[in-house]
Amino acid sequence: MTQDIQIKSVTKVFETGIRSRKTAVDNLTLDIPRGEVVGLLGANGSGKSTTLKMILGFLRPTSGNILIAGVTAGTRASRTHLGYLPENPRFQRFLRGRSILEYIGRLHRMSGAGLSRRCTELLELVGLEHAGGERVQGYSKGMIQRLAIAQALINRPKILIFDEPMSGLDPLGRMEIRNLIARIHQEMPEATLFFSTHILSDAEALCSSVALLKQGKLKVNCPIAQLIQNEPENYELTLTNVSPALQTELAAAHSLTASPLGFSFSLNGTAALQKEIGRLSAAGAKILSVYTKRGSLEKTLFSDSARETA
Repeated sequence: MTQDIQIKSVTKVFETGIRSRKTAVDNLTLDIPRGEVVGLLGANGSGKSTTLKMILGFLRPTSGNILIAGVTAGTRASRTHLGYLPENPRFQRFLRGRSILEYIGRLHRMSGAGLSRRCTELLELVGLEHAGGERVQGYSKGMIQRLAIAQALINRPKILIFDEPMSGLDPLGRMEIRNLIARIHQEMPEATLFFSTHILSDAEALCSSVALLKQGKLKVNCPIAQLIQNEPENYELTLTNVSPALQTELAAAHSLTASPLGFSFSLNGTAALQKEIGRLSAAGAKILSVYTKRGSLEKTLFSDSARETA
């Protein structure tokens, strides 16, 4: 199997003061196969962003080597293969969405009708065809995130690096970005997507495999199905169109949480989920989403006793 990203015995040490050093990534070896969606899991400070920045060439490893499609990371040749979504994308507020894509395209030496068509395709892909002529100062957080995904795709890269792509979004925004990433993978099956997250449900919805970092060390590297096969089935429902009577009934039976989208609560077991969905539908409620929760698994993964590399 061809490996699009090869991380070989990489360590990154930062000088944090006089005679003071911090090891952010510790002897990491990891291969990312071509055409796969792979999640990089870990709590804040685990080394996820440092790893991605070394892949992108923003940072150099203290030791070890990273290859991008067979080329050393950080070189001009390696960057031609990459599309990047930062954790907190920022654009000049006075620019319009389409203008930003055109500018990024010109940086990639695109021009003319080809660039214009590509901008139109991407605005449609990310659901911003109606807002391409608007200034980004009027964009919501979710719209900014979708525009940033579009700019990462402008040159049809072979490898996509997304740093916390659902960061800071509300439940509906997270669902929209997850659906968009799934669509990108469907339409670009040969592209490799490597993204970081500290939310296991996001990785479960998108990834074929995951790698877990803890204090800079690789603790888990295995298919997502293997990771969750023994996990209890727990779910979180989000619904709207809830009548006052149904709200009272749900509040008495569950720990009900209100949000701008509606109401959310948790259930244990598939049988209970199926029964509740039928009852809610009959009562006229609209179910916006059903998320699989992996609370005990997340506790296992992020605890000190996380299993060693698979």
